[in-house]
Amino acid sequence: MIRKLAATMLTVFLFALSGCFSHEFDIGGTWKSVGAKGWGQAQPGAIVRFGDGEANLYSPRDTYALRKSGDVYNLDVTGLLGGSFTFTLKVVDDDNIELFLGHVSSPTIVLKRV
Repeated sequence: MIRKLAATMLTVFLFALSGCFSHEFDIGGTWKSVGAKGWGQAQPGAIVRFGDGEANLYSPRDTYALRKSGDVYNLDVTGLLGGSFTFTLKVVDDDNIELFLGHVSSPTIVLKRV
């Protein structure tokens, strides 16, 4: 009985500990475009906001979805008047991201959380 209890407690502890290391990125909030080049509304120095499925990355009022496939994040953006784009999102850290459009090797947009 004690072995079963110890095994159960160890399993619960390891499960709880694994949650400490699995970190899902949250794009919600306010960001500043800090890259040398821009795209859409995210020109150098511009403020971009993400929240509740809406953003102002491409047009003044976009819809977006952030999805993860394995270790890769993709950001799907649809503009107010149409036009849909998919970016590969590189998380540098919780406050810095890079967005890549297409198969380019340098980021299309560089954002810093403000």
